[in-house]
Amino acid sequence: MFDLIDRLVSLDFGQRGMGRLYEPARARAGEPLCLAAARPLSTLAPGERVVFLTGSIVRGWVSPEIAETDGPIGVAALSRALNLGFNAIPVVLTDPPLVKCVARTLEAAGLSIVSLERARAAAANQRFTGVAVVTTCSTEHASARADAAAFLDEATPKAIVAVERSGMTADGTFRNSVGQDTSAGRALLDHVVSEGAARGVISIGIGDLGNEIGMGAIRDAVVRHVANGELLCAAQATDVLLVCGVSNWGCYAIQAALAILTGRIEFAHTPRMERRLLDAAAAIGLVDGLYGTRGPNVDGLPAEVHDAVVQLLATTARRAIQFQDLPGVAGPIHDIERLARYRKLMREA
Repeated sequence: MFDLIDRLVSLDFGQRGMGRLYEPARARAGEPLCLAAARPLSTLAPGERVVFLTGSIVRGWVSPEIAETDGPIGVAALSRALNLGFNAIPVVLTDPPLVKCVARTLEAAGLSIVSLERARAAAANQRFTGVAVVTTCSTEHASARADAAAFLDEATPKAIVAVERSGMTADGTFRNSVGQDTSAGRALLDHVVSEGAARGVISIGIGDLGNEIGMGAIRDAVVRHVANGELLCAAQATDVLLVCGVSNWGCYAIQAALAILTGRIEFAHTPRMERRLLDAAAAIGLVDGLYGTRGPNVDGLPAEVHDAVVQLLATTARRAIQFQDLPGVAGPIHDIERLARYRKLMREA
């Protein structure tokens, strides 16, 4: 089922070359990408922190506050799942101009935005409160590494997850899909990954093009298969790289994998929550990164497409949970005899 999840989120509707990046990433991982990404998150304990890096200033020449729907929506969904499912604390880092809109996106997922100190208090109390932290780091090269180290000293995360987060290229700039320099106003979050690596913190990168943090792990493939790949490829690699057709889908793939690993379907994303987040993002002011317009779209794809992918992922997780560890039903339900035994067990339950 994990391979099926990978296949579902690897649909390359944009035909931007992502379809050719999956196999190199899969070969590097040695297992389904969703499983590799979900496994380190499946043992989170109450109060443990997961750091998310997200938010992309996509129309900085118009306003530094215009960010795209891809990234923050996925982070909001996965943050909700980790917080409600494990009582873990999501800590989200983004660019200074985007703190407000990213925070509002997480609020749309049902989480209250508080300080890290208040989040720790929430996790320690026997009465649950859905919380997350949203903050930023330095935009100056001279102080970025020290700022990242200070942040990690305070947050001490179990994992770092970069979702649709543009990474620095080899020349220290940030580039969009057409190779334009979009460095202005960027928090230098790449240093959070590299500083985390020095401390043994696992990193997970999720991207759909080649310019995202993590893609440095398969640079040769990005250069070969993506337009402007040599110019835009992010230099920073991550321990796990989950490539997908839309970066938000990578978060949903992790949720589906977590549902299977834990046997708890509530980890899976739902079409209802997806539509809620898409509508909220448009109202907040996030735009479709491809078209630059506000609406319930991501990467040029309408809400109906995202709803369908979410439904397929949830169905995949649900069937995997239903069929695993059933007495008298060894292996997948793929033939008439096993199906009959499965139905009999369901009638007797």
